[in-house]
Amino acid sequence: MANGWTGPAGPGLPAAVAAREVVDWLSTVGAESLAEAEALEVIGLLERAKGAAAAAQARLTVSFVKGRDAAVAAVEGSGEIDARTARQRRAAARSEVALARRCSPSQADRHVGLARALVDELPETMAALTAGDISEWRATVVARGTACLSRADRLEADRRLAPDLDRLGDRGIDRAARRVSAELDAESVVERHRRAVASRSVSVRPAPDGMAWLSILGPLVDVVGAHAALTAAEQARWVATGDPARDAARAGDERGRGAWMADTALERLSGRGEGEVQPVEIGLVMTPAALLPRLGDVSGGPCGHEASNGPVEVPGWGSIPGAAVREHLARLLEGPAAGAAEHNASGESAETSAERERRVWLRRLFTGPDGRDLVATDSRRRLFGGALRAMLMMRDPTCRIPWCDAPTREIDHVRAVADGGETSAANAMGVCSRHNLDKETPGWGVEVRRSGLDPGESTHMVRLATPTGVVYDAQAPPLRGHGTHPPPAEEAFSPLERYLEHLIAAAA
Repeated sequence: MANGWTGPAGPGLPAAVAAREVVDWLSTVGAESLAEAEALEVIGLLERAKGAAAAAQARLTVSFVKGRDAAVAAVEGSGEIDARTARQRRAAARSEVALARRCSPSQADRHVGLARALVDELPETMAALTAGDISEWRATVVARGTACLSRADRLEADRRLAPDLDRLGDRGIDRAARRVSAELDAESVVERHRRAVASRSVSVRPAPDGMAWLSILGPLVDVVGAHAALTAAEQARWVATGDPARDAARAGDERGRGAWMADTALERLSGRGEGEVQPVEIGLVMTPAALLPRLGDVSGGPCGHEASNGPVEVPGWGSIPGAAVREHLARLLEGPAAGAAEHNASGESAETSAERERRVWLRRLFTGPDGRDLVATDSRRRLFGGALRAMLMMRDPTCRIPWCDAPTREIDHVRAVADGGETSAANAMGVCSRHNLDKETPGWGVEVRRSGLDPGESTHMVRLATPTGVVYDAQAPPLRGHGTHPPPAEEAFSPLERYLEHLIAAAA
């Protein structure tokens, strides 16, 4: 396909043009009426086409990356750049792959690793993928299961697995790959298990219904031991302590086993005592109608259930119902539930009501008239800090580079200070650590296209240009998250302004 294409799009077309034609052709599949047998045949052929497309992506990825790496190696060998700069330039090339594949840089690194393994060390698996006999995921499973082997052993494992690749499912291929690896080089498998300890980590991801998963990846013995400790603690809560108040509080606790273990684990991880509020600030972005449920009734907006349960955004994570947030705020202000012990484990007095209230803050964030975008302020300082940094972290909770969902780690100047750039919200963008370095690599460029401050202007937007000349636009997300519906443009006053008007009229 590198030189031309003969197929639905026509003969002899350049590769890029042919690929676009194929995409356009695929968008029409299904428009015509097909018999059942023919429909199933097309479904199967399209599944094979996905594998063949993944194989083509792998070949092109290896060609692109090897070319860039060779160019960097030549410059490094001449002494023009040091090893650190060379590593950064190689990483920037992978980031270009990420943009082309519309994924994060970490995913692109995995795609590049898989492509190199398929092209250089797993020819039989690559042949099966090219023919569409296996999916890209099953090729990934083979590469992952044989990653600990030397090149010679990996070629042998690939040869042994080849006859069964088109007959086994995901789990079957995974078990077969690990079994062959253990037979060829048991010592490397043991060493792989030892190295896996270095990959231990903690992660958070949103869950449905205002919940979230906290995951801990660690050694099996330690994780099972932590779970056993929680289980033992849950069982011990039914044992009398001799303290009438504490025993009465435990007897009145109606939480189930799972809920109790989850609450206890979160309390211990955050350093809170029983009944204490969360000492870490968590941003909750909500409309006046979500905070004050009766606001919609007197302002002409939505009312009833919709007004009181409008979505509240936790920047960078997702939305939860307004009613749940109000319950959370009330719980923070109320403190420990009735019947809870008046003293903590160290004998200190429980937190007073005034101390609890000082821990609960409502911060006002002003948006534009449509309630969508955060209004910015300027700073004369060289670094982004204080209220300006906090505001920008709220505006850009995740990296602004397209398809990178990594949390924002740096608030960076779009136009460098050395080039006359200001320390302002208009000249700022939130990025992850990797993209902060990528954009400083030769050939990359970023410029502000919209400040987000002018009346009638849409949200803040920057334009990213890569060394290959491809440009990508990156807009700041809405303050309340994508999918929120702004009020009609013809409304002259915001719901809060109409609510204040109502109060003034009532007082008069």
